[in-house]
Amino acid sequence: MSYLERRRNLWYAVLTIPEDARDALGKIRFVQSLGTPDKRKADQEKLPLIAKWKAMIAEARGEKDALTEEAKRWQRHLSMQETSAQSGESLYVTGLEVLRDELRERAITLENEVGEEAASRFYGIATGKARLTSELFPEWQAQLTLAAKSQDQAIKDVQLLTKRFATLEEVTKSGIRKWMDDIAKSGKGIASQKRILSFCRNYWKYLQSHDAVPSDLDPFHGILTLSKGKNGNNRAKASNLPYSPAEVVKLWETAKQRRVGRAKNAPFDTQLADLIMLGAYTGARIEELCSLKVSEVAEDSFRITDSKTEAGHREVPIHSALLPVVRRLVKDSGDGYLLSDLTFNKYGDRSNAIGKRFGRLKESLGFSDAYTFHSLRSTLITLLENAGISENLAADIVGHEKPRITYGLYSGGATLAVKKEAIERVAYPFSDQSA
Repeated sequence: MSYLERRRNLWYAVLTIPEDARDALGKIRFVQSLGTPDKRKADQEKLPLIAKWKAMIAEARGEKDALTEEAKRWQRHLSMQETSAQSGESLYVTGLEVLRDELRERAITLENEVGEEAASRFYGIATGKARLTSELFPEWQAQLTLAAKSQDQAIKDVQLLTKRFATLEEVTKSGIRKWMDDIAKSGKGIASQKRILSFCRNYWKYLQSHDAVPSDLDPFHGILTLSKGKNGNNRAKASNLPYSPAEVVKLWETAKQRRVGRAKNAPFDTQLADLIMLGAYTGARIEELCSLKVSEVAEDSFRITDSKTEAGHREVPIHSALLPVVRRLVKDSGDGYLLSDLTFNKYGDRSNAIGKRFGRLKESLGFSDAYTFHSLRSTLITLLENAGISENLAADIVGHEKPRITYGLYSGGATLAVKKEAIERVAYPFSDQSA
């Protein structure tokens, strides 16, 4: 696109405004005379105007990094003009000088509008003196070899870094520390903070290996993660809090009364009710339950083979109150899974859709973000503790690492009979018909 239009004997710079920005800008296109009949000169004169107009469009669309995008466009224009000026032809040399003058004037204007720091960043990017934090992001992303879900998370976390710090010069230890404080205050827990720091360190090492930043500079070293709440204390954000036994029953009862979909004749969500009961009596993770195959279910137990940890691979006794539910699900299975007809998401998980249904259910009952499906795991562990079950035995049931080194390293684990006796001590106030 040339962005030029000839009217009578003069050239005009023109740019059509996208529909979604027209209301904010009050027009459908930008038009301005360049005051010259010489097309080559017009090609030089239009550059600062087009950069400015595109920045205005980005701002009208609410793009937070509009200034960075404008600076990148200036950088491209300058680079092209510098290449042309190397020929020594006076037209291009003069055009380069004019473009640099226009850029300085733009930076001065921005200093008055958005402050010295933002204007300095803009000028540094535009002139190439400051290097964009995102410059090598595509190459780093392309060489990742993580599992799909972890890779997507890594990309999102590093994009937080590139969004916060437009240039590499801004990535300092104090800047990272302030950023992590802001992340914590936004509600991110310690685990999320550590994950973000880990992926960002990986990206920084990639930058070092490609000489984008000094090899002896590590702004992430020694950064401590504290999950500060909005009230300023250093307590970790509560998560996966246990439901009371009565609350578990309420979740189950409500699920049985809810319809899947908005149609009046839509079926009740008995599948979600079954999942809640499975979680309450086993403490298994949602994906462990959704991945459970009929072939892995025995008469009085089932074997978890799809778990995120080695300790998670285990044989779980089936509580006597749960046996009727498991037998019905086995009998009715149409696809080989205990919970039939669940769909896979792009990561190969079957729990995504039903997990969202559970989220909407618990929110409708007034539970906060501190309560999740994983909270059923917390509930079972709490009930086992209150029933006098040892920590090691509870770990064998729910698939945790043994807390003590002797049992953790040398024990083959509790027998199914011992685990069965322990799990039978767990009780919920279900009605006689609940099973």
